[in-house]
Amino acid sequence: MHDLTPILEFKDVTFSSPTSQLSGLKEVSFTLNRGEIVVVELEEGREHIPLASLAQGLVVQDAGHVCFKSEDWREMSASRLAVQRGLIRRVFEHYGWITNLDMMENMSLAESYHTGRDMDDIAQEIRALARRFGIDPLPDSRPTRIHTMILRKLEWVRAFVGTPDLILLERPFFGAPKADASKLVQAVCEAARRGVAVLWMEDDPRFLESGEMATVRRFRMNSEKLVAV
Repeated sequence: MHDLTPILEFKDVTFSSPTSQLSGLKEVSFTLNRGEIVVVELEEGREHIPLASLAQGLVVQDAGHVCFKSEDWREMSASRLAVQRGLIRRVFEHYGWITNLDMMENMSLAESYHTGRDMDDIAQEIRALARRFGIDPLPDSRPTRIHTMILRKLEWVRAFVGTPDLILLERPFFGAPKADASKLVQAVCEAARRGVAVLWMEDDPRFLESGEMATVRRFRMNSEKLVAV
């Protein structure tokens, strides 16, 4: 039985964007529980919705509260912020790699830093996940030398390493081969059954309309508002 403490809570969150490159939010409220998948349908062509960054406490809202495992990000100490962010994995909307590290270093960095697991154990898990998504062998070069389509799938791999409490997916199909969509959907559903909470932001929900994904809770971004579907 899963812990009943919510993994993520947005409580009347308003965010005024300081730049035209980032969208604002107005009075957004929802709760994401352990083992639950929530899909947020985005307006086509509307980018840089700050839901994931707010969920990680990386940007600060103007009003309301964002809580991770019942703790408000704004009230955590620096050390506590680091610990809690170590329980979150993310597929970024756009480029999310450190260019001076090779791919194994990139994908193992968070897990190694936050858990102290043996590096060989982490590497073995990463290679197994990569094979699951059709990548074998794992590229050993730096991200700038790898095709963008492969890089996108490697972000999928990185999102499932270890035992996160929360996975944030920002348009994860963007730039990826659509033929592999079912592999990601299956991995997400399996993670949810293990108790991982998943917040999936998507502007092309065609791949999320069958099987387990057809029954998950959904919202839609309507300008700055989040509306239940």
